[in-house]
Amino acid sequence: MNQSPAVFQVSELAEQMRRLMETSYPEVWIEGELSSLSAPASGHLYFSLKDERSQLRCAMFKGRAGINRYRPKAGDLVRVRAKISVYTARGDLQCIVQHIEEAGEGLLQRQFEQLKQSLNAEGLFDQSHKQAVPSFAKHIGLITSPSGAAVRDIITTFKRRCPGIPITLYPATVQGDTAAASIVEAIQSAVQHQRADVLIVSRGGGSLEDLWCFNHEDVARAIYACPIPIVSGVGHEVDVTIADLVADLRAPTPTAAAEMLSPDTDQLQTQVMALGFRLPRSFARLTQRLAQNVDMTARQLTHPREQLVAKSNRLTALATQLERAARREVSSQQRATSAIQARFMHSHPSRQLAQHSANTFQLARRLQRVQTHTLSSAKQQFASLAGQLNLVSPLATIERGFSIARQQDDKIVRSIKDVTTGERIDLQVRDGLIHCQVEQTHEVAAGKLTKNTRQQNGVDS
Repeated sequence: MNQSPAVFQVSELAEQMRRLMETSYPEVWIEGELSSLSAPASGHLYFSLKDERSQLRCAMFKGRAGINRYRPKAGDLVRVRAKISVYTARGDLQCIVQHIEEAGEGLLQRQFEQLKQSLNAEGLFDQSHKQAVPSFAKHIGLITSPSGAAVRDIITTFKRRCPGIPITLYPATVQGDTAAASIVEAIQSAVQHQRADVLIVSRGGGSLEDLWCFNHEDVARAIYACPIPIVSGVGHEVDVTIADLVADLRAPTPTAAAEMLSPDTDQLQTQVMALGFRLPRSFARLTQRLAQNVDMTARQLTHPREQLVAKSNRLTALATQLERAARREVSSQQRATSAIQARFMHSHPSRQLAQHSANTFQLARRLQRVQTHTLSSAKQQFASLAGQLNLVSPLATIERGFSIARQQDDKIVRSIKDVTTGERIDLQVRDGLIHCQVEQTHEVAAGKLTKNTRQQNGVDS
């Protein structure tokens, strides 16, 4: 009896396909061209990866898209890290992208520009550092692959144009991961050998990846530090590498590099023949010019006797001028000496002493007059002040018949209130003292005191 085939529900089969793909491809790297890019407001990214024959749908969810540094654009060649799954709702195969980065020449071009800016900022491309390449090299050092087309083109060009120049090949790998270190080692070997006076670093054309070793930082720094001038001839004319920018001279192709350093033998022979034709004519013109110079010099020469006479006359004239100048100088010095003597006599100490003595005598007389006048004025002022003092002096008042009453303690009595009845007082008059005793006091208005009043006051002497 035939066994019936297994029948799957659509969702069941889709789920089994999802588990199978996620288990079989938990993480893969995929490279392709990015297309159909969609970035909705949710923050997720949806796009497709394609090549010449196939395409895959991809989804990069918000969490991963937000932390990814590279911002993809449609048409970019990219490389993604993803797991393979199945969108069960539609049964579509899809890639759940965890990481995305630029790939291929786009990535290399960006790295090229970053290194170019960095080295330019350091000055590795400065024209001031570039060495002069010799016009006629005595020995050529060639750094390239011994089996490539570039070495054949360069050697063929040198044999055709100038076969006498020796060439030393320093083999180097010019493509692949070890190429940069190989080129650096070849440059260092050429420097150590000290044979070549110019080096050619070269290889034939290729893609950006093929030429990438000439964009390596180590190669650039080795070229910059090389004491021997370096000519770069890498790729085709449109190919520009970091090595071209650092080298002392850039050639668009390997063949062009050889032509720059190899003078054309046929052209040199033509130039030599032309110089050979020009040499006799130039020699004849030089001979004629020298003869003319000799004739001109001969006409300018004079007989020694004539020169001696001329020099003698000149010497006589100079002697006369010297004598006149000496006389004028002596006369001038004499006048100056006389003037100095006159000033010296005028300022002689005896004259100055006499003048100072006369000034001292005049000052003494003036001082005496001032003293006499000052003393007389002082006496007059003193007499005036003495007279004024005498007018207000108590002694002058007593002299006019008045007296001064004093208590026993020598205090002056100015009011009846200053004394008491029975108190003894002294009256000072012009020629002595009168001892008195107060019997009675009587107050009267000022200026009203009369003789009777004084009697009534009862002052007993």
